Order: sequence, then structure tokens, then C-alpha cells
Amino acid sequence: MSYEAYKLIHIFGMYLLFLSLGGVTLYTINGGKKSENKFKTVAAITHGVALILLLVAGFGLMKFRGISHSAMPVWVILKIVIWLAFGGLLALASKKEKFAKILWFVFPLLGLFAAYLAFYQPF
Repeated sequence: MSYEAYKLIHIFGMYLLFLSLGGVTLYTINGGKKSENKFKTVAAITHGVALILLLVAGFGLMKFRGISHSAMPVWVILKIVIWLAFGGLLALASKKEKFAKILWFVFPLLGLFAAYLAFYQPF
């Protein structure tokens, strides 16, 4: 697969991730309960597929950039930590309205930080 294909898959994964996070977060902010969410399974599947696409494409991009899996730079490790945070925070966003309101602003900031790390590779 080409570098551009991995990049497209990575970007598509980001779109799916923010679609699922935004949908669940907004539902919860508007007073929806997880048990009453008729679309929760689809949102969870979308979230999981997004994380898999991001992980696979991210490691594929590392291969093209010549980054070893055994000696990852700090910025790559930080991106993996952000990926893990996005993985766990969906559950928090679907539980309580107060958490969802905070995460509404945290999610884009985490995404911005991940993009910063990828573009500038500061560490």
C-alpha cells in the first residue's frame, strides 16, 4: 500500500472517530441516557473501527517514514497515548452530562495536539 493510501485511511479514521465522539457527547449533553440510546451500538462500532483504522494506518505511515517500532520517538508515543485516551473517553462521555460537557471541548483539543505532534514532531 502507498504512503498516500495510509494517509487517506488515517484521515478517514479521524473523521469516523470525531463523528462517533461528537454524536455520543451531544446525545449525553442533551440529557440522553446510555440505556435509551437506540444508536449506541452503531456509535460504538464506528468508534472501534475508527480506532483500528487510526492504529493500522499510523503504523503504516511510520514504516514509510522509516520510524522503527522498537525505537519510537516521544511524539509517536504521545500519539499512542492520545489514541488510548480517545478509546476510553467514549465511555465517560456517554455516562454523565457534566463529563460530556467538558469532553466536548477536550476532544478537539486532543485532536489538535495529535495533529501538532504529527506535523511538527517536536520530541
